[in-house]
Amino acid sequence: MSQLRSRWLPLALLSAGLCGSLNAVDGVVLISQVQALAGNVTPGDAPGFPVTISLPGSYRLSGNLTVPDANTIAIQIAADNVTIDLNGFSIIGPVVCTFGPVPSCGGDGVGSGSGVVASVGDLYHNIKVANGTVRGMGYYGIFLGNGGHVENIHAESNGYGGIVAGYNGITGGGVIGNDASYNGSFGILARSTVVSGNTAIGNGQDGIEASDSTVSGNTALGNAGNGITASRSTVSGNAANRNKQSGLNVNCPSTVIGNTAVSNVGANLVTSGLPACTVANNTAP
Repeated sequence: MSQLRSRWLPLALLSAGLCGSLNAVDGVVLISQVQALAGNVTPGDAPGFPVTISLPGSYRLSGNLTVPDANTIAIQIAADNVTIDLNGFSIIGPVVCTFGPVPSCGGDGVGSGSGVVASVGDLYHNIKVANGTVRGMGYYGIFLGNGGHVENIHAESNGYGGIVAGYNGITGGGVIGNDASYNGSFGILARSTVVSGNTAIGNGQDGIEASDSTVSGNTALGNAGNGITASRSTVSGNAANRNKQSGLNVNCPSTVIGNTAVSNVGANLVTSGLPACTVANNTAP
């Protein structure tokens, strides 16, 4: 009996180790719909949504996540220093936004649910979300605070805003290479960060709103508000065309250089405030 027990023990330990590592690869915790519904992705994570991330580290989707209604948060981050790689997958809610004379977001209606939420205000810092799609959420696609970094995300048809990142007066993070289009309100809202290489098309209000930021190389097209609204920022090399209000609406002091703003229903380029903005080499007839 003792021999059998001694032979069985290593196998039992191996089996236990394998079971414990099924949701992790090379230190990256995997999240699927099944794991979200089961819970315990991190300590304190109850079964079902939201998936609560309470530990710093790296997390990766291994499949799409689908929430049941417009009031449900998919992933709630409750720790600093978290990276979430959507890995080409999607976080999906029921809201569908359409745009006629008056923008309307249908499905279950606009609610309180968001795709990824790291804080209300500035509670958790240094969060990165990248490489996938967030669509049809009741409120925000992604909402991050200080040091928030959003990259290569497609945020579409969310009931209120597409992407929020940054916090007033605290620099860090970035909003880089995203597509935030056809959301009920704004496409991108950024504070004290870098906003670069994004596309914002057909949103219900402004395409991009930024303050105390560097705003460069973005495209804002056909939004119901301004293409790009910026305050106390460097705004350069952007294209803001065919928006229903101004193409570029910039509060001074800011630097506005080398942008293109044409065929907007309102003015192509508006600057206001004192001291005056530095304005040069823009195409804004």
